[in-house]
Amino acid sequence: MPTLPPEIQWGALKHATILFADVVSSTEHVAGLDPEQAMEQLRPAVQRMCNAVERFGGTVVRTLGDGIMALFGVPRALEGHASLACEAALAMQSAFDGQGQGLRIRVGLHSGQVALDPEAVDATRGGGVHGHAIHLASRVVALAEPGGICLTADCLALVRSACDARPMGKHPLRGIAEPVELHALLGMKNDVQSHNFHEAALSPFRGRAQELSALQAALLRAENGEGSVIGLSGAPGTGKSRLCHEFSQWCHVRGIPVSEVRTQLYGHATPLQPVLLLLRSCFFHITQAHDAAGARECIARGLAKLGTVSADDLALLSEFLGVADADSQPCTLNAKARRARLLGLLHELVKQAGASTSVIVFEDLHWLDEASAEFLSALVYAVAGTHTLLLLNYRPVYQAPWSALPHFKAMPLADLSTADTQALVYERLKHFPELQDFFPLIVERSAGNPFFAEELMHSLIEKSASLGVSGHRKADIASLVHALPATVQAVIGERIDRLVATQRTLLHICAVIGKEIPVAVLEEVAVYLVSQLETGLDGLCEAELLQLLREIAGGRRFAFRHPLIQEVAYNTQLRARRANLHAAVAIAMEAHYSAQPGEFAALIAYHYEAAGQFLNAAQHEARAAKWTGSTNSGQAIKHWRKVWTLLDGQERSPGIDLLRALAGGRIMYLGWREGLDPQEVQKISHEAINLARQADTRLEQLLLFAQGRIVQSGGGPADDYVACVRNALSLTPPGKDSGRVAMLNVALSQAYGWAGLLEQGLDANDAALLGIAHIDQFDREFIDFSIEQWLFGIRARLLIRMGRLEEAQQCLQQMEAADGGLNDPVIEQIAHYLYVELALCYRDTARAQKHSARVSKIAQDHKSPYSRAFALWCGGLVEATAGNLESAQQNYSQALELIMGTRAAVEFETEIRVSLAERHYQAGDYEQALAAAKEALALSQQRSNRLTECRALIVWGGVLGQKADADSWNEASSLFNQAEQLITLTGARLYESGLVSERGRLAQLMAR
Repeated sequence: MPTLPPEIQWGALKHATILFADVVSSTEHVAGLDPEQAMEQLRPAVQRMCNAVERFGGTVVRTLGDGIMALFGVPRALEGHASLACEAALAMQSAFDGQGQGLRIRVGLHSGQVALDPEAVDATRGGGVHGHAIHLASRVVALAEPGGICLTADCLALVRSACDARPMGKHPLRGIAEPVELHALLGMKNDVQSHNFHEAALSPFRGRAQELSALQAALLRAENGEGSVIGLSGAPGTGKSRLCHEFSQWCHVRGIPVSEVRTQLYGHATPLQPVLLLLRSCFFHITQAHDAAGARECIARGLAKLGTVSADDLALLSEFLGVADADSQPCTLNAKARRARLLGLLHELVKQAGASTSVIVFEDLHWLDEASAEFLSALVYAVAGTHTLLLLNYRPVYQAPWSALPHFKAMPLADLSTADTQALVYERLKHFPELQDFFPLIVERSAGNPFFAEELMHSLIEKSASLGVSGHRKADIASLVHALPATVQAVIGERIDRLVATQRTLLHICAVIGKEIPVAVLEEVAVYLVSQLETGLDGLCEAELLQLLREIAGGRRFAFRHPLIQEVAYNTQLRARRANLHAAVAIAMEAHYSAQPGEFAALIAYHYEAAGQFLNAAQHEARAAKWTGSTNSGQAIKHWRKVWTLLDGQERSPGIDLLRALAGGRIMYLGWREGLDPQEVQKISHEAINLARQADTRLEQLLLFAQGRIVQSGGGPADDYVACVRNALSLTPPGKDSGRVAMLNVALSQAYGWAGLLEQGLDANDAALLGIAHIDQFDREFIDFSIEQWLFGIRARLLIRMGRLEEAQQCLQQMEAADGGLNDPVIEQIAHYLYVELALCYRDTARAQKHSARVSKIAQDHKSPYSRAFALWCGGLVEATAGNLESAQQNYSQALELIMGTRAAVEFETEIRVSLAERHYQAGDYEQALAAAKEALALSQQRSNRLTECRALIVWGGVLGQKADADSWNEASSLFNQAEQLITLTGARLYESGLVSERGRLAQLMAR
């Protein structure tokens, strides 16, 4: 008997979308040309078609001289392959609009089942595919109009809700038995993309009707201008994301645009990523297909909706979003001003976009990084009174800080009821009659957690299938059911264990990469599995452990179907194994994110640290600190602290010493605004200065200056600040480095001002003015705000205390005009405070109140302890001058309480305490005035604050002068003499009138 030929083994039957495109009337375009000339004429057109296909994840199977054939979904799995093919077809037509050669193309699309032959030579490019669907698709293109796109009803059925199409009726196609219904594709709807759910994997939606109705009602209110914030909270697996998805789909049907932002599991290592995503996708509509120039155009269009486009705003957002033009003028704002402006722009963008109804979904706030939290708060506050609904979700560990806001509503998700859980289990297992007896046990074990129930059912189906193959009986299934794990984590762990080795390895690698997995990174890490990558990812998607995301233009990305899957896959690996993977991921990410080195530096540093490669981690943390520091000095300090810690104990080298010294310097200097512990600063400063002394003298100078400033701002002696800066100046040879000398002289004038040595301070300020134009960029970035404004602010303060008020007024005007105006919140506060001091000198209470209100507004907007303490003190001065003594005392007391509690703005403590003493004296509370004056005097002497020492002596003497005994009068006279000596020493003529007045009062009492 002859042997039968072996059966052909096809690899798989796959659903795919087939695209054919060709140039209209190509024969006419190349008439009269030889073959080579014809090829040169049409090659650019064909290449544009190929680019569009590849941009959206398709595979060009073959070029046809004047056209192409392409596949979506084969050989690489693509969720939403029909939608992506439509996007590619539209992009293809756009590429031919206005191209100047008069070429027009037509495109045909069809979706259907194809047979994939893995043995074909070109199978990896889709060439080994066969089937009726391909034949049909090849006929559709001829029915498209020039410049148009024709698609079959089968293709339209997969994308109907996401596209606009016009019916073309049924048409006979050559070789096809029945007429085929065709449609003309007009465009895609700009709407929500469901990143988090693989449609085929969705179980029935149960038990959340009440919550869904509440969200629908909130949206209806938003349509009427009552924008609100809904906070969904629930334990892992309770269905927070699923509820958001169902609500988004409901919005989709109503034509309501939905924007989605997700926080990553490594949120702490990816600062500001959710904010960048929000700005790019929601407000500026920047996609991964845009290059830098295109992204800047999107930003400009978005800003134009707010009114006049400021060059600084455009530069700021371009830099923040990583698309700045190297040839354009950079943003002139410093870090504090950048952050303030970004928050302001976000507020304006939300208000502008909120003129029409929309939804923003912000997921997984429990992983939100601190830098993003401030922007989220701005978003929450801004939606009030708009047509925007902001939907947040988070686990119960996250405490929403806006719970008291009238437009915020918390919506906790309880476990599903028994009835709803039963319905969920029945729907999933109704096709498995052998498992029906075990429904009650699964319902009981899942305890109302829908994700746990789904995972239990997955596990049971997989296990029972293996028993069915081996011939076991129902009793064996019962034993399996009773042995099901008691926690969802254990169920997931068992499912991972049952994967084949390749899939399990891929899942472990993915878990280390993150919640979202760029295939480009995965290919570099799993290089030894590259030949099995596609089938492995397909298997993980079919097992509903991973899902394919739809942003194809920037490269394919997968994501874990649920965060718990990633957590389990990560935590079940040995630490040594994870370390090796983290190292490989870090290297791959360096290459993948090379165009955005600052934005992803912290993430790369995280992976290097997890790999135990601390030097590499420190270098990337430094890069992250510089990137974050451009908008947030508090976050920058955290990164610099990380650099400092990572390098501790590393083997010494000039490079390591320099980086650690720089980190120490940035911690020291930036810390004066953040209220760092003086003991911590002292420890860091001594080590950093010693390192810099051996590595870089110019860095040592900056660290000496920073040491003096941070020590003084933390309550140390102002004379020590003077000594530190003079020491730094001594390191520059005479006549050299005029810019550095100028910068240090600005610092010296500030140090002298705090020490009360006004004449010396003015001399240093004069010296700084001579060389300020030569200060280099490194020093300007180190100072982190306008040095010119800093200089004029110090000068104005010196002149006010010297009684030279007209000159001080001129300085304040110069301060306002320098560097394009007052942009830094702290500098702006200081300027308005100085106007308050000047107004009080002229007894102009109304003007003082105006500027004091501005100081308070800045503090309210920026919420730093430094700004709040400063504003309270300033308000107290104005209230005291206006005669509102109780209000003044309340302001002073609150300011002191804030300073003591946060250790921010400590340098103002003596000023506030002596102002409190003056307030008590003014009110006739002599005992309290005396106690406050003595406390202020002791503290002023300890901190070498000679001006507040002088004022405390005058109050003390005034209190003693109120007594009726000669000893008190004599002591008062002695105190006044000490105050006079200090006025002579300091040059503080401003206090002469007060001293003269108190002496006159004492003389009258003594003459009685």
